[in-house]
Amino acid sequence: MTIQEIANTLNLSIATVSKALNGSTDIAEDTKRMICEYAQKVGYRSRKSMAINGRLALLSGQEFGANSALSEIAGAFERTAEEARYVVVRDVMREGFDINDYLADNHFYGAFLLGFNFNSPVYQSLRRTKYPLVLLDNYLPDCELVSGVGSDNIHAMETAMDYLIGLGHERIAFLGGERDSLVGAERLAGYILGLAKNGIEYRYDLTYFGDYSARAGADAAEYYLQNGKQFSAILCASDIMALGFIRRMRLAGVRIPEDISVVGCDDLAEVRNVGITTMRQDFPLIGERAFRMLEGAMKGLPAQRATVSCSLIPRGTTKQAQG
Repeated sequence: MTIQEIANTLNLSIATVSKALNGSTDIAEDTKRMICEYAQKVGYRSRKSMAINGRLALLSGQEFGANSALSEIAGAFERTAEEARYVVVRDVMREGFDINDYLADNHFYGAFLLGFNFNSPVYQSLRRTKYPLVLLDNYLPDCELVSGVGSDNIHAMETAMDYLIGLGHERIAFLGGERDSLVGAERLAGYILGLAKNGIEYRYDLTYFGDYSARAGADAAEYYLQNGKQFSAILCASDIMALGFIRRMRLAGVRIPEDISVVGCDDLAEVRNVGITTMRQDFPLIGERAFRMLEGAMKGLPAQRATVSCSLIPRGTTKQAQG
């Protein structure tokens, strides 16, 4: 794409386009913004910007909030990529999305995909990719262009279980996430492994599955209360679910942590002031690692799956088991 082609497409003069792309001040700001955004979209590279290594897509399966885990990971990916002189463009994968057409039409070299699960319409289509991809909290086995990155969820849940059992808890419930996601499956597996290696039998009736929302946490508490389930601790697959669980239990007169110890997972900024004991995910490192893997794949390195360790953060929702 040349300045002449941009000018023709936008029905502007070459001089106007050139001024906009070179940061001239004698051009209307809205015109400059429109030209620069279009130039970025079509992958235009001026002589001044020839050091830019290329364009990368950051694609999500859904819109996400500014303070969410996805936002922290996406921000770290962008910062690391931009430091390496790549342009990163965010977008949402709409219905009928075709990864190859999208990346080709918009002059991308590769993409980081986040916020979708095994049942997502786009998941199986990724097998046909002609471009390097990195998936957050997901993977495609035997696909040489698709890598995966995320937290070491199994070991994180094992660590949390070791901590609770070390406090003397044996009847430990589990509030799990979506069962059609890799994260949900891994966190359930870690909980079961934590029980097994400590000689404690897994009880399905102490397991409840939700969607990582506070509502799911409250629904789980209601289920346990209505069915008279007895346990002294619960491991929750997310801090947000843990928060909903705690609020509902306290309404019912259950003391946290005197009656029930609670451990969450994530250590999201929006719930840190609540003081929930949690398994902290290293969101900045996950985003940085995602870029490094994508850059390596663009240079010909084979696809891989990488996990980032979590760390236990004890706070005020856990204590030694009674009696």
